[in-house]
Amino acid sequence: MTPNPALLSKLTRSKLVTRWQTASVGVGERRSNAKGSGMEFADHREYHAGDDFRHLDVHLHARFGKNYVREYDVYRQLPITILVDGSRSMDFGTPNKFEYACNLAALMGFIGLAGGDQVQVGIGAGERIHWSPKLHGAQRSQALFNWMSGQKAATTGAYGTAVRESLRHLTNRGLIVLISDWWTEGIESEIRILNTTGNEVWGMHVTSREEMDPSALGEGEVRLVDHETGHEVEVALDRSTRDRYARSLEAWREQLHSLFTRANGRYLLVPTDQPPERLFLQDWRKMGMIA
Repeated sequence: MTPNPALLSKLTRSKLVTRWQTASVGVGERRSNAKGSGMEFADHREYHAGDDFRHLDVHLHARFGKNYVREYDVYRQLPITILVDGSRSMDFGTPNKFEYACNLAALMGFIGLAGGDQVQVGIGAGERIHWSPKLHGAQRSQALFNWMSGQKAATTGAYGTAVRESLRHLTNRGLIVLISDWWTEGIESEIRILNTTGNEVWGMHVTSREEMDPSALGEGEVRLVDHETGHEVEVALDRSTRDRYARSLEAWREQLHSLFTRANGRYLLVPTDQPPERLFLQDWRKMGMIA
């Protein structure tokens, strides 16, 4: 699975822009909160026992009679973890929601690698999460694409369980991107727990055309099947039913939006009929997500 090469070429100098999370691992291209040895002067502080003598500022000592050390900005990598919903409900729609979500993950992963960050992608449903290797450097992009090309949606398991299981895997604070259709019970508690880990969390809400507008299914009596459980129900698709559905969907979206934004994260509705080119080159740049 390799995204559109023309789009990739336009994203080679891009970077994901977090709202508040900073780089925390390795050596990279983002200014971190840490101070230490480096090339770019940041500030002075008083000398403490054990500090490197090479950083003493003799000029300040001559002026004030006290020892000060020079501190420099440290540039590190932002750990970016992308967890794609691999539950059964994602294997639906035209375009297929799971394939669309994987393409989003691949493109976001590419931006992370091109921007000098550390990237890892997981495909999760239930307690089973398939993790890619942790990658760094634009030259590892094809390795990410090759890994993702072998991933498939699961036949059992809930995404909420996978989100909870992912907590065991998170060793460094960074950016977590959750890509899902959010058709899973109890996901609110998992999002709340994840928001307490010190990570910045983005939620991508992938929806099909049929989910956004049930009128695409036609009029009259229809049989709806829960793709997760197999449960069937017959309903009359009339204007009243569609209106109730639209109100319920909007209320659910508002609840998800509140869950993410209360922790200063992001919530984004991503219909599968939205071309990735528009998302990455226009919409998300205007929102300040991509620089």
